Amino acid sequence: MRIVMELRRACWSAVVAMPLALVLAAPAAADVVPGVTRDPSGVGLILPGNLWLSGDVTLTLDVPETQPTSFELDDVSLLARWEPFSRLAFFGELRLENLFEVAEHEGVLTSGGEVEIERLYAEVLLTPELSFRVGKVFTPFGLWNVISRGPLTWTVEEPAVTENVFPQRATGLSLLYQKTWRGWSFDATAYGPGQNQIQFRNAEDEGLDSGLLFGSRVSAGRDFGPAFASLGLNAAGFTRRETRKWSTASGLDLAIFAGGHEVTGELTYRVPAAGGRTEHGLYLQDAIPIVRTLYGVLRFEYFRRRGGPAATGQLVGLFWRPVPNVVLKADYIFATRRLENLETGFQASFSLLF
Repeated sequence: MRIVMELRRACWSAVVAMPLALVLAAPAAADVVPGVTRDPSGVGLILPGNLWLSGDVTLTLDVPETQPTSFELDDVSLLARWEPFSRLAFFGELRLENLFEVAEHEGVLTSGGEVEIERLYAEVLLTPELSFRVGKVFTPFGLWNVISRGPLTWTVEEPAVTENVFPQRATGLSLLYQKTWRGWSFDATAYGPGQNQIQFRNAEDEGLDSGLLFGSRVSAGRDFGPAFASLGLNAAGFTRRETRKWSTASGLDLAIFAGGHEVTGELTYRVPAAGGRTEHGLYLQDAIPIVRTLYGVLRFEYFRRRGGPAATGQLVGLFWRPVPNVVLKADYIFATRRLENLETGFQASFSLLF
């Protein structure tokens, strides 16, 4: 047992140290190491053999109105993509969570961290329009869940309706179809049959979904003058491992890009396996350009869990990306009821990417 624990600590230490080392070494590596170049986006390294590496480290500050203030290393991520052939690619993402936290009145809290396999799949391009993935992916339900990587979202916390209303990971086979026709862009995805199956922890651990999952998403969009808008439809059926009773989730999502604004919204409705009261909610968000690298963010959200009254929230925030490798966010949330990720208070984060 002692040997196993030591191996786990060594694994976690490596996952933490690797992204930090790569973040610090990336600029020099791109300029000094032969064959290594920076990704044109400014984030990521391209190595010989069509291997792409990236990673990020995020620190967060949470100052809720009625709870103790906390500061934590929110997550450390390492991503890799390898394209040995033009029609075949492999992708993986590791994330280390809960490494340490400094809490008011409690001091430094450490748990050793938890290593999560966020994504791990092979992708094959069958035709210019059709491809499939085998492995573990972010469940393609709505807009927010398929991003998930903290530095790339507009706010520190996700809207309440995007968390734990449907399984957030899908394992198995995903079919993707993309088509343009007469100015319209069509996207369709079907996925199944499992949820969060590829993981380091035991399936019995709380919060891990290990039942069945089948779902699909269809979206259509087009240009309207200088603007672009798209509408998506989502549906999923899933079970819990211990009951095998089916629940369903359905939803709509909207994205509008106009005048530098990015307006997004989602409406999600879940019918539980046992029937009775549903779980549903929505959000509408606008990212407003202030200067080239600075955005203001406004969001309204509504959420009702099965057990308890509904909660509403309004968010006012700033998103600043002064250089491609640095992202800073600051948000203030006004909420009518305290939920896990919907609580009145101030939040801020600092992310370093390579």
